[in-house]
Amino acid sequence: MDLSILHPIQSPERDYSWKDKLNSVTGNLECHLLEWTGWYNQDILQRLLGHYRLYQAFKSEDSFNNHLSPPLHYITNYKVSHSIKYFISCITASLYFIFSFGKRYTPLQTESINRKLINDKAIILYEFLEEADQDFSNALRKAVERISSPNFFDKSEMQQLSFFIQNKNEFNQYQTNSHYFNEYNQVVSSGISGKEKGVFSKKQLLILFDLLAENQMIDCIDYSKLNKFDSIANMLHAISAKSKESIVEQLKDVNHKGLYSFSNIGELNQLIITITNLADTFRKAGFRAIAVLADKKLRFLEKEKAICIKT
Repeated sequence: MDLSILHPIQSPERDYSWKDKLNSVTGNLECHLLEWTGWYNQDILQRLLGHYRLYQAFKSEDSFNNHLSPPLHYITNYKVSHSIKYFISCITASLYFIFSFGKRYTPLQTESINRKLINDKAIILYEFLEEADQDFSNALRKAVERISSPNFFDKSEMQQLSFFIQNKNEFNQYQTNSHYFNEYNQVVSSGISGKEKGVFSKKQLLILFDLLAENQMIDCIDYSKLNKFDSIANMLHAISAKSKESIVEQLKDVNHKGLYSFSNIGELNQLIITITNLADTFRKAGFRAIAVLADKKLRFLEKEKAICIKT
């Protein structure tokens, strides 16, 4: 595993040897010790690594509930003790606030996001754990992109309901009414909105068209021509099967803010992850010309990031 993807600032001048040493720990007892001491709550990347390490240790115990998949069994088991960990973080944050004269305790922020992740957004953690064994770096990027999205704080009861129904459907095939169960699962799933797994988002599609237009491969989209949005949405709907209404909203958003706009370092990181995912997809498929275009844009954004960090 390449632990350099967990480095907050990619620079040879930074010494991450101690951080990498602790992050490379895989022992059951050691990982639980790092978990309870709050090591994995430094940031979102670290938090996801912690879940991955604990999940691997959990699987090695070979004590799974036959009615649950391994990722779901891990998540339900993790939730049992999380309230205690969150309480300890709150106490630590209060003491830190007092003795540091009003400074914020960053790990508590990560712990709050983690609480949301294991409760309301467990499907993100579930898919991350499933995919991390195959490609940890890509699974990490996708999970961070979804957590960084403003939609992360939306309630998604329908999404969670479908997630658990699908999980039960996969791991309880012995049920005699499985035919009815499959039909019910399809009905519930059809009501879910959002980015489908492995499918480009609307913004990624617009970025793709923009990259091609910058290199004069196609005509560029003129976001100032609002009367053209319906026609553009129809075209993108035909390509991606995403709803026309949602595409029009995305076009209006780009018209208002700009395609590569960001207001803080967090939004910039999310934009970099979004384009990196697009570049990796085309590179793996052999379309290196498109990947090169995306890489060029990424280099520009990395320079912007360096400027933001300095200021």
